[in-house]
Amino acid sequence: MTGITHAAAGSAVGAALAALGGQEVTGAVVGAVAALLPDMDHPGSYSGRMMRPLAVWLEEKYGHRNSPTHTLLFCLTVGLILGVFVAGIMGSAFLIFSGTAGAISHLVLDGMTRSGIQPLRLFLPMLPGRQWRRVKEKLESASWTHKKWSGPIYTGKDSREFVLAVFCILLTLLIIGKQL
Repeated sequence: MTGITHAAAGSAVGAALAALGGQEVTGAVVGAVAALLPDMDHPGSYSGRMMRPLAVWLEEKYGHRNSPTHTLLFCLTVGLILGVFVAGIMGSAFLIFSGTAGAISHLVLDGMTRSGIQPLRLFLPMLPGRQWRRVKEKLESASWTHKKWSGPIYTGKDSREFVLAVFCILLTLLIIGKQL
C-alpha cells in the first residue's frame, strides 16, 4: 500500500478509538503517524526519509517488508510507545489504542497486497551460549513464524487501494466532524 493509504486507514482507526475519550483529532494524527512507522525499512517512504540511515540499513539487510518493522511485535511496541507518549500529554488513555491500532492497520493493509508480509516472524538477538543459539534457531525456523499473509491488491496500481484510501479519509472526516 502507499503511504497515503496507510495514513488514511491509521487516521480512521485512530479517530474512531480516540472518540471514546473525546480526542478524535488527536487520535487521527496518532493513528496516521503510527501507521507510517513500519515503512521505515524503505528509504523512499515517509518514515524512511525521516530516518534515512536506519531505512537504508534495514532495506540492505532485510529488504522492504521482510524487516522487523513489518512484524506484529514491532507494531504493538511502537504503537504502544507513541500512544502512551501522546496520552501522557493529552490526558486520554484511549490514545494508547489509537497508536497501537494505527500501527497494526499497516500490517492489515500490507497483508492485502500481492507482496504480502510475515507478521509473526521473529528476529531474536544473538546472545552468547549454545543453549540460546539452539533456542533462537528453533524459534526463528518454526513454520508459524514464516506464514505469509498476502492478498490480491497491487500496491499503487489497483483501484481498490484508491477506493479504500478515499473511504478511510471520508470516515475520518465523519468521525472528526462529530466532535466539531
